[in-house]
Amino acid sequence: MEQEEFYKDQYDRTLDRKNEINASVSTPIGILTALIAGLYFETTNFDYGDMAWLCIVFLLIAVISAILIACSIYHLIKAFSDFQNGYNYAYLNDTDVLDKYYQGLLTYYQSQPNTTASGAKTSAQKEFEAYILSELIKSAGINQKNNKAKVAERFQCHKFMIFALISLSLLIIPFGVDFALHRGKDKVQKIKIESVVPVSLSARLQDTFSKKQLKLRDHVETTRNTGSKTDTASNSDDKRRR
Repeated sequence: MEQEEFYKDQYDRTLDRKNEINASVSTPIGILTALIAGLYFETTNFDYGDMAWLCIVFLLIAVISAILIACSIYHLIKAFSDFQNGYNYAYLNDTDVLDKYYQGLLTYYQSQPNTTASGAKTSAQKEFEAYILSELIKSAGINQKNNKAKVAERFQCHKFMIFALISLSLLIIPFGVDFALHRGKDKVQKIKIESVVPVSLSARLQDTFSKKQLKLRDHVETTRNTGSKTDTASNSDDKRRR
């Protein structure tokens, strides 16, 4: 295998490896989301007003779980961004830049005295190939180091993620005990009114309310008057019959 072909293959492999590592971010993100949701559910549904020892054990395991999840998130972020600096991958220059460099070499050798056209072209090609080879070696080396660093950070992320999963599994024990103690008990919410806020009716509502009261009073008086007239008429009829 030629040296240039070997390093070109290594260069291509580093870029493929980079894409593979970046594509694997979805798996730890999904698992961490599930772990955070599980921790949130258990901490918000635990009754902290019961036995002190059970509460202490639960809080201790919950804090450890939160720390492990935070460490996993830290290494995941570092694996894919490296915070401020980032991972600077090396690439070959654009083809127009490379061609411009080659044409400059060709012009340089053609301008040398006692140099034929074919000799100048051969010298320019040799130097250009040496330049490409050095760029492939340099770029492949930088990319390999970046990939190794990202894989190491991803490994740390997976390690702390497994520890967090174990810790959350242990957290189920005190949570299950608390759930068993309160199973079947209704959760009563106490509401305490600190102060009564006076509600003032608007002028329109007060006017409407007053009109309804007046109508009701007039209706009652009319009913009473009608009833009294009916009673008087019935009494007079009885007297005439007698």
